Amino acid sequence: MASIKFPWAVTILAALVFPATGSVAQAPEGAPDLSGTWSDPPPRAEDNFCHVGCTVAARDYLTQLLDDPANLDRSYAELRQVAQRFNSSEHIPNHLTEEALANYPFDPATSPSLTQCMPWGFTRQILAPHAMELTQFDDRVTLYYSEWTALRTVYTDGRALPANPTPRLLGHSVGHYEGDTLVVETIGVAADHSNAGFAHSDQLTAVERFTRSADGSRLDVEVTFSDPATLITPLVMARAWGWAPGEEIYPYEDCVIPGE
Repeated sequence: MASIKFPWAVTILAALVFPATGSVAQAPEGAPDLSGTWSDPPPRAEDNFCHVGCTVAARDYLTQLLDDPANLDRSYAELRQVAQRFNSSEHIPNHLTEEALANYPFDPATSPSLTQCMPWGFTRQILAPHAMELTQFDDRVTLYYSEWTALRTVYTDGRALPANPTPRLLGHSVGHYEGDTLVVETIGVAADHSNAGFAHSDQLTAVERFTRSADGSRLDVEVTFSDPATLITPLVMARAWGWAPGEEIYPYEDCVIPGE
């Protein structure tokens, strides 16, 4: 099988979402310091469960299972499977419209990221595994993900979200700070599917909330997805990264099309 390399895609994406400015990378005065490189999740059972994103309800259900004395003789692997079944068979289906439920779960074998080496869409990318570099400026925040070396720019200069934006892979994002939390709102996301198995339309909107632990060792994100075409009620997902100041992000050149 041949590895497919596409530096042109990274270059074009960078030009679109990482505009050149003369501003210095630094958290605005009064804002929490979230900048740096973050990597694989901290060594906690729930964080491992949420390595590629999980619903908050399923994560909390796993915590209940782990804390229940009646489960002392059951392995983590078994309890994890119970939480996964709850997530995929009950929690997510209960949020889906009838049309979305008919196409659930999405078959990952048909995903363009696998069949054509196309980068991941928004809902998968923002909860992707491995490293992510977050950089704060006075007027924006950039997020550089190890998976597909995808780049996002979140504008924090007070601008409004665009009206009727043309959908694109990672959407259009603006953000602001609420105390120690970075809040990011995104619209204009191209229709795609999530790691949780549900497909979504280009009407999807998302609100991400980034917070850093008091000791600085972890970065959590909780994201609320809404989509009138596929979700009856908003679906809340999350994941965590561990602080990894020495880790580097390299160009993504690992995509292989099956059979080639």
